Amino acid sequence: MRNSLRKIAIAAGAAAAAVTLGATTATAGVAAPTWTVTPAPSPVAVSATNSGTVSLSLNGIPLTCTTSAANAVLATASGTSNVTVGTIAPLTWSGCTSPFGPVTPTANTSPAWQLKANSYSAGTTTGYISGVKATLTVLTCTFTVTGNVTAGYNNTSGQLTIGNNATYQLTVATVTPGCAGIAAVGQHPTYTAKYNAVKTGTTIKPGIVYTP
Repeated sequence: MRNSLRKIAIAAGAAAAAVTLGATTATAGVAAPTWTVTPAPSPVAVSATNSGTVSLSLNGIPLTCTTSAANAVLATASGTSNVTVGTIAPLTWSGCTSPFGPVTPTANTSPAWQLKANSYSAGTTTGYISGVKATLTVLTCTFTVTGNVTAGYNNTSGQLTIGNNATYQLTVATVTPGCAGIAAVGQHPTYTAKYNAVKTGTTIKPGIVYTP
């Protein structure tokens, strides 16, 4: 009788172990959602230049630049939303002006700005750029802006489109005394730009593809 009970216990333990192993194997076989960067291998160094005028508007005052360039690194990552698929550093602007005269903008990309992916449809990744920080000087006014901007990248055109909405926006963080009528702390400037991206040193357009 004792031997029979022992055999039953051993058999039950083996069955439980088999079930556990099977569950573990099944879980391991389920791939996590992935944002894959091309061309392989990841990470991919990217160079980007503006397409058209780059504009920052505040209080109805347009501050525009004719030229802007950036370096970035794109990398394959796992997750569904708010996934970091790239970093941006450095970024420069030139040929900048306003109704008041020349504008000198400087991007603070240390730490690097982060390109975040939220959704994917028909070859376009939609998300935002976080950690944006820049200083602008016009006349005797110097002010800083911080925050996030919207970002959409299309694999076919290789173009990154930047904008703003109620969720992802910039905020004036600091101003100097000469900024009266130009900028005030707490205001939300709008930044709009389009950048054409290629793998650095080539004409290859990088891609970002989401696999759920």
